[in-house]
Order: sequence, then structure tokens, then C-alpha cells
Amino acid sequence: MRAELLKKRALTRMVRLASNLSDEKLIRMVELSQRHLMRGVTDERVRFTAEKIKKLFEEKHPATELAKSTFRRVSKESRKRIVENFFINAGVTGRQRQEELKRELGFGMPWFFVISPTAKCNLKCKGCYAGEYTKSEDLSFELVDRIFTEAKELGMYFITISGGEPYMWPPLLDIFRKHSDMFFQTYTNGTLLTKDMAQKLAKLGNVAPAISVEGFEKETDARRGNGVFQRVMDAMDNLREAGVVFGYSVTPTRLNSELLVSDEFVDLMIQKGCVFGWYFQYVPIGRKPDVSLMATPEQRNYIRQRTKEIRNTKPIFIGDFWNDGPIVGGCLAGARHRGYFHINCKGDVEPCVFLQFSVDNIKDKKLLDVIQSPFFRAIQDAQPYCENKNLLTPCALIDNPRVLRDVVKQHNARPSYNSSYEVISNPDVCNFLDAYSRDYKKITDPIWENEVSLKYQSWKERFS
Repeated sequence: MRAELLKKRALTRMVRLASNLSDEKLIRMVELSQRHLMRGVTDERVRFTAEKIKKLFEEKHPATELAKSTFRRVSKESRKRIVENFFINAGVTGRQRQEELKRELGFGMPWFFVISPTAKCNLKCKGCYAGEYTKSEDLSFELVDRIFTEAKELGMYFITISGGEPYMWPPLLDIFRKHSDMFFQTYTNGTLLTKDMAQKLAKLGNVAPAISVEGFEKETDARRGNGVFQRVMDAMDNLREAGVVFGYSVTPTRLNSELLVSDEFVDLMIQKGCVFGWYFQYVPIGRKPDVSLMATPEQRNYIRQRTKEIRNTKPIFIGDFWNDGPIVGGCLAGARHRGYFHINCKGDVEPCVFLQFSVDNIKDKKLLDVIQSPFFRAIQDAQPYCENKNLLTPCALIDNPRVLRDVVKQHNARPSYNSSYEVISNPDVCNFLDAYSRDYKKITDPIWENEVSLKYQSWKERFS
């Protein structure tokens, strides 16, 4: 009882410190967390992360300015929910619960998952990864409510909601309200984030939109439709003025890769108020997949280099879904320990947003049961997919395509829609991906062997 009281007091002090941050108060927040909220945490990765964050603040890393500017401008409720829901519930309490479950069940839990309650969208973007999902089915409020309740029982307090366009799913705000102890990220085209919606999100405090953009006006409107870029800029203004945490999401292709990591573009996103930016390489799935749009191996490696530079020099958090393999232990797919999975609008449970095959449906099984799927276990057991354990090539779709072909065949996994089968059956697509993976390995194998691998322990030791 006394321990819980101390935790509550520490949390209250952290929220109070966050309202008017200085460099010293930032460090004090981390110390309070270490002293009172991490008692009993045996996961060395959690403690290592906290110590690393503290060191960044002490060294005046750009992350210091990012944290201060974020907490200063967000709404009171957002500030509270960032500390309580994201850092404490998802980052500490949830991890403690997952440690207990790992000892009890003998296997680790994913840290989060993506759910797409609808595939409906008010745009028709070229090459959309979710463009071929059925538009006639939505998940019900009751089902999503059940899934989130089960997630918390398994120590998961962070959820990403995608689509389609998630803000077209009618119960969205109701689910945020009911699960006010969780933190949500939404992938959105931004066109529905009006001033009124921004105010509603600010009052909730537990939602961080990631807005899709393709570059500047020319690039964004070419893929998403005339006038969309300006609507995205307006949405960012609405969220910033309301005090909502938000960021951007981009899809590097052969046409825009260099632009998306340019100082000019990233500085604009920072100016608009983005706290984070997610980079997802274009891959040949979804609406009219086109392998010619994939960034070249050379472009992908350039993005890898630039995102690292941006993280170390600018006040914004950048995540690169493929190139950050060494940071997260390789491929996150298949509900691996500290990884993730995807539930689509039909309830089919996929190993990844981009690996669109399934054997289970969440409507028929509990969350814990689908996490233990033999299909998912096969994906986990195959990791890391390449013989030399090059975590710069972590993906079963574009870096190690034979793995996806084999595991889908072995477990009779069904494609999520007709054309999703093309990535493992269309000779033109398969031949392209085989050549692409070989070419990228030629670039990154020496980098992995001579530079990157030296900075990391064995992936089995660190991420098992």
C-alpha cells in the first residue's frame, strides 16, 4: 500500500514538473521514475533506456529541446496522459506485467499492435498499402473494446490505429474515452482533423495523430489529390494550436526519397509542430503495386544515413521502419517479444501491416491465443532471417523474400485480399524482390560486419 502511495506521489510530481520544464526538471523527472516507478522492474532494457534518456538530457542532446518544447505547448490533459499512459502504463507498468507473463507462460509478449477498424477512406492514394482491403466491413465497438481490454491484461497500453482513414470509423473517439488509461497513435491522411476535432483530441489527451505527407505540395497532391497538401498543413496548425501531440508519416519512393530526408522538408515539419516522423519504404502491396516505385538500394541506404543524422542534430524523433532494424532487434513482425502484429478490418490477424496473410481471426479467438499462433511462431523462429544476422536487412518481404514464401506455404496462410498473394506468386514481383534483396545486402553486409554489429550484442541475448 505504501509503495503504491509513493508511486502515485511520484507520478503527480512528474506531471507537475512537466508543466514548466527546464533541463534540470527533465533530469529530475527521469530520476523520479527510476527511484519510485521502476522498483521491481527486472527488465534491463527498460532500465537501460531510462539511463540513456537521462544521459541525452545531461548532454543537451536535441532530444532535450524536443521534450521541453513538446511539454510546454501541449494541453494539460495531453501532458498528463503522455506521462501516465505512455511513459508509465506502457513503458513501466505494462513491462512489469509482461515480465510476469513471460515467467508464467514461457514466452514474451509484443509491446503493441496495429488495428485497422475500417478500410474506408475519403482519398484514393496511388499505391496505398491498404487500398485493396474490403470497404464493406468494419470492426464493431464491442469487438475493439474487448481486444483493448485483453491487451491491457497482457501488459499492452500502447495501440496504433490505422485504416483506411481511422477518423471515418464512427466509434473512434468513444473508444479513446473508454480506454483513457491507454495511449493511441493514429495514422491518418489529416483531412478530417478540423479545429473542432483537434479540440476534442486535446481534451482526451491520449491520442497522437501521425499525418501522411509525400513531401511538399507537388509530391503530396500528385499521390493524394489536388489540395490535400494544404489540408494537411491546416490540420497540423489545428493540432498545434489545440495542444495535441502529433507527427508525420512518409513513404519514400524512387521519386521522393532524397526530398523526404532533406533539411528543407524536415525543418518544415518541425516548424509545423511535429514531434516525430515515421519513414515507411514503399513496397509492392496494396492498390496497383508497382515495383518500379521502390526506392533503389542506394536511396534506401542514404535514407538510413540521413535519419541517423537528423536524430542527432534536430529536435524531432525519427523512426525508420526498415533501417532501424539494429535498434529494435530486427523484424518486429509476428507478435515477437517486444514486437507487434496487425488486426485488419475483417478481424484477420496478420504478422505485419505489410505482410498481408493470416491464419487466425480475432472474432473467433482471444488475443493471447492469436499471439501464440503457430504461423507467428514460425516467423519468430526464422528471425533473424539472414545467415549473417545482418539486422540492416530485417524484412521478410523485401530483404528476405524466401522466408515469407516458405512460411505462408507451410502454414497455408490465406491472403488478406486477392492481389496480396502476388508478392509470393507473381514471377515479375518475386524476381524483382530477389534481385533487390541481393543488391541491398551487397551494400549493407560490409557496413553491418565492420561498423554496426560491433555496437550490438547478439540479438538473441538482447531481445529474447
